[in-house]
Amino acid sequence: MTGGRDARRGEVEPSDTTARVPPAGEQPGVADHDVSEAAPGAATTAPVAGTSGEDGAKRVDYWFTVLAADPLAVPLVRRLARVRSVTPDHVTVAALGLGIAAGVLFALGSRLTLALGGVVFYLAFVADCVDGKLARATGITSPKGEALDHLADAARRAAAGLGLAIYLWNANGLPRRSVWVAIVYVVLAYFFWEISGAEKGPGTGLGGAWRQRLARHRLTPTPGMPDVQAVVFVLGPITGLVVPFLAVGIVMVCAAILLTVYRRLR
Repeated sequence: MTGGRDARRGEVEPSDTTARVPPAGEQPGVADHDVSEAAPGAATTAPVAGTSGEDGAKRVDYWFTVLAADPLAVPLVRRLARVRSVTPDHVTVAALGLGIAAGVLFALGSRLTLALGGVVFYLAFVADCVDGKLARATGITSPKGEALDHLADAARRAAAGLGLAIYLWNANGLPRRSVWVAIVYVVLAYFFWEISGAEKGPGTGLGGAWRQRLARHRLTPTPGMPDVQAVVFVLGPITGLVVPFLAVGIVMVCAAILLTVYRRLR
């Protein structure tokens, strides 16, 4: 499991703390090339290695991204890549607005707004995937875009976590101590991002046959933070099972932390 950012302009690929499976003929680590370093302070239009062509999709990505986001994101990227008036930064701003809206909907506290918040969080994640894919497909990169993308990612996670905490604090039929489940998740997720967000290294050591089989379907062998966020901020709110899915998210993040600590200390 990794920091899980959908790499946009030189950000972390799925290879940082999970196994990134290089497809046949691809050199390990080539997808981690940071094109934004080509000219500090200036935009670049160099093509990004490790992608699958005009849709900007990574050759290996997280399960939620591949199975749930890409069916919507990839066709949208292909269309937007031909509309030069729409830039990755425009999509990032949309993702930022959707992420904050999801948090507000969670906090409003009704069953309807909770479910709507889950849907809006999903759309925010799709928009986040689109901005990264669009940047890679068009080769448009800049330090400003990278900073804006980081801001949108952090704001989406913070707004959703705070929104669920407010929901649990005010929810009828739930003890107020339930809010601690959300607080524990947010703290652990933040800790994991801090210890793993910049790490790039070898895989988890899972069996090669399993990895290669999944790689043929563009899937990483282990989940990442996008998958955890799908459990906590999409499935939980949509089903109304916020506390159980938060608990599942906590277990997943704890496993990721232990794996990361083991990798760093071995």
